[in-house]
Amino acid sequence: MPEGFIATALTAVFIGVLVISGVAYRYTRGAAEEMAGAQMVQALELLDRDVSGRVRDIARRTVLVSQEEVLPLALEDSYLGRSARVSAQRRLDAFVQAGGFSHLLLVDRAGGVVLSTLPPTLPLDETRRDVSDRETFRAAMRGVPALELVERSRLTGGPVLVTVEPVRGPDGEVLGMVAAITAMDVFARDILDSVHLGAAGGAYILSGTGVLLAQPAWAGPDDFAPDAELLEMLRAGGSAARGANPAAQVIQRAGGQQLIIFRRNAATNWLLVVEADEEDILAPARRLAAASGGISLVTLACVALALGALQRAMARLRQSEDRFSSLFRLSPDSVLLVAPENGMVEDVNDAAASAFGLARRAMVGRTVYDLGILSDEDARQAVWAQLEGEGTIRNVEVAGRAPDMGDGREVFHSLSGQAMDIGGRPLFMLVLRDVTELKKMQEVMIQTEKMISVGGIAAGIAHEINNPLGAIMQASQNMQQRMNTVLPANIVAAQEAGLDLDALQRYLRIRKVDRFIEDIRAAAIRASGIIRHMLDFSRSSAARSTVSDLRGLVARAVNLAASDYDLKKNYDFRKISIDIRMADNLPPVPCVETEVEQVLLNLLRNAAQALSGMNPPRDDPRIVLRAFAQDGWLRLEVEDNGPGMSPEVQRRIFEPFYTTKPPGVGTGLGLSVSYFIVTKGHEGRMAVESHPGEGSVFRVDLPVGGPSRSVPTRREDGGAVPPDGGAPS
Repeated sequence: MPEGFIATALTAVFIGVLVISGVAYRYTRGAAEEMAGAQMVQALELLDRDVSGRVRDIARRTVLVSQEEVLPLALEDSYLGRSARVSAQRRLDAFVQAGGFSHLLLVDRAGGVVLSTLPPTLPLDETRRDVSDRETFRAAMRGVPALELVERSRLTGGPVLVTVEPVRGPDGEVLGMVAAITAMDVFARDILDSVHLGAAGGAYILSGTGVLLAQPAWAGPDDFAPDAELLEMLRAGGSAARGANPAAQVIQRAGGQQLIIFRRNAATNWLLVVEADEEDILAPARRLAAASGGISLVTLACVALALGALQRAMARLRQSEDRFSSLFRLSPDSVLLVAPENGMVEDVNDAAASAFGLARRAMVGRTVYDLGILSDEDARQAVWAQLEGEGTIRNVEVAGRAPDMGDGREVFHSLSGQAMDIGGRPLFMLVLRDVTELKKMQEVMIQTEKMISVGGIAAGIAHEINNPLGAIMQASQNMQQRMNTVLPANIVAAQEAGLDLDALQRYLRIRKVDRFIEDIRAAAIRASGIIRHMLDFSRSSAARSTVSDLRGLVARAVNLAASDYDLKKNYDFRKISIDIRMADNLPPVPCVETEVEQVLLNLLRNAAQALSGMNPPRDDPRIVLRAFAQDGWLRLEVEDNGPGMSPEVQRRIFEPFYTTKPPGVGTGLGLSVSYFIVTKGHEGRMAVESHPGEGSVFRVDLPVGGPSRSVPTRREDGGAVPPDGGAPS
């Protein structure tokens, strides 16, 4: 083959390589520029959408705060209003702690700040307690929601977004306003942090006057500070910035060329800017173009095939991750991702945040011990060992402590877990289901069965005690008869024994033997009455109610309480003054006597326990029982001068299993059963009125005509619990 042909062929190949390399470079550079521009436009559009959505979300949450029912009352300048401010302050603090706002202010119609969530390090001085000069206040008092950007807040020292909503009374009148303050760095941090273009490119927000409002957390203090050239460009293109397709422009910054694209946000009038280093953006294009000349068609084909396979694999991986993410977020059980080496929580779902009463970001970064999960070290090591050895664990009951509740109450969880690899990192996925109430219910059911058995035994014992009591009563009566000086049989027996009956009577009176015998007989009669009441009380109720003597029923309940061993031993019922006030001409009331007697006994027992728990104790502990007719009802009232109850306790007083007593003292079913007896069994009403430090009044209303249906048969040892209420016992 001639050398000229070879040289010509080599030259042709060389020229072909040069042409291919040049074309590849130009094509690759153009594609990189288009890709960078499209990426910047997409980032700007997402930023514009996120900012508008975030502003709307903050405005909606401000509306929710303004609709809190306690706020209109807290704005009143009255005793009730000042009392309501405590509850209102808790509600405002809860909204801030939930992560919605930086601070919240409640302002009255005069512009004075009534409540604020500011920390002690940022108190409101007198000059900042009056906001009546603000346009947002005037707009809110006209009933118009308002939004304001403060470029330099006197409270935080930085820019803040202020959203204002009017607070209206029941008649729609504007009583004041709620001002929500959101620091701009908090408002925009997660939005801006997600925008990365090259090594140093990102997004930031400017006010309409060109003041820097927010930038990414990873940016330096001067990375995105607007200079004169940028401000001039923004002012010149301010109207065009509202267009749907903004174009990238080039400016000089720090000795290099920067690509700038911006848009004015319609909701806030802020300037949203996306900036990237031109050299940084185009560097991959130059490197790719330089290498493309030496890549053969076969290699390009292989790369294309590999990229296609990779794209399909990535698509499958993304689908799998999306499914896992959906299951993780939407699971009704609490799900936590935990690092095995230190127990640090990496992520939680919404159900876990709700169950633990903490924001998701407040749980992430804490250990399972901090959250009260697996607080027992031996239990944690056993769970960890099974997860590391077998990779899974199913439905293991573990104990812990409730986090951030103040009382550190014990809770129980059913724990399942799985060891998995996420992003190349080993993690434990723990699934928790709170079974505290279920466990408590099981314990109460067991205790109820025990009490049923004990009640049956007690009834049998009471029957057996009646026999020796009868013998004691008969013997004491016979002794009195044998000492009678007028009975002929006694006279004959005394004469045969040579005994002077009159002298014997004088001796017995001097030594008070006759009184002892009478005391024995009276005590036996009283014990027999108590046992009779116990037997009546322990028997199942009759299927239908009967017209009852309410005076006798109340008296029996008081006598039964006075003879109650627990009340005498632990609460000294004898030292409590019992004042019974029964109105004249009480109407007859059909009822199941033993059930109403049980209700009164429960109320008397609760009142005695409340009085005994006062510190310091009362000098005059008193319980008042009243009965009177009222509008077709017969009302029974049990009033004490004990410590009273807070509004929170009153709201839950008839809930099953709720008790304010320490463990082992109450089951939380006494008032629940009473409520069921009155409302379900007798179609009556039951309510409580109480104020802290002023005692409590329990009211029971029974229909004078009786229930419209027969009262169901029930045992007095607990019976069914009403679905809508219960109480401490």
